[in-house]
Order: sequence, then structure tokens, then C-alpha cells
Amino acid sequence: MKNTGHKVIETNQYNHNFFVIDHEAVGPDVVVKFAFTPVAERGFKDRAEIHGHEIVFPRPLEGKNGVFSELTGSGKDVKDYDFRVENLKSGAGVHFTSDQPLDKVNFWAISTVASAEPYIQLRIEPGKEARWSVRYDFYTLPPATKH
Repeated sequence: MKNTGHKVIETNQYNHNFFVIDHEAVGPDVVVKFAFTPVAERGFKDRAEIHGHEIVFPRPLEGKNGVFSELTGSGKDVKDYDFRVENLKSGAGVHFTSDQPLDKVNFWAISTVASAEPYIQLRIEPGKEARWSVRYDFYTLPPATKH
């Protein structure tokens, strides 16, 4: 992004990361993994739980009964921009990282997707540009990991 104006651009950038893995419903076979121990600022009610560095689902999410919360627990570091979404039933996962420090992260899930939504902070002086990348690696899980 290049700032062609006369004022500083200060904003954040984020990705929804709405991955639908093999059309499977979000439930006990889906896990979202973090490089840090997430802390939910809003309660997940009985729809999701934090177990260490993971958010898991005790039962399938149904209809519009989703989950949303801002998460704390991360540092503002590149190493914390490191997330995985895995479907243990289908054996598929996605790992996403960035070359920029994590500013904050939200968590959102409904019956079709479970998503970590990471933010980076941008400050671009007039005449300057900012570059960043987000890397997505898609993989299959080893057979021992599957249910």
C-alpha cells in the first residue's frame, strides 16, 4: 500500500479467514489453534471452550447460534501471528502466518466456519509504502490425529 496523500495513514488490516473445510459442520471435530493461550473477552456460553492454546467445540454449532469474542493473551509480536484451523474428521487443515506483528485477534464461528481474525497495525507516512504478507499452508493431518 502506497500513501500518495499528504497525511499519515494509520489503520489496521485483518482477514476473516472463513475456511469451509470439506463442507463439515463446526463441532467437536474442529479445532482452532493459537501460538499463545487465548483469553476470551466475551463468554462463549456453552458453544466453545478454550483448552490451552486451542478453541474447541463441545457439540456442533447449529443455525445462527455462533460464537464471537475479542481475544487477549497474545503479545504484539510476529510469532503470535500463527494460527491453525483443523478438521479432525476430514483430516484437513490450514496454517496461516504473517511477516508482521500481531496487533489483536478476534474469534468468530458459526455452523459453517471457525475463524481466527488477526489484525496488523499500519502506519504509512506520505510518499512511503507498506508491504506485508500472509502465508496460507494447506495440509492433511497424520492418520493418528484423525478420529
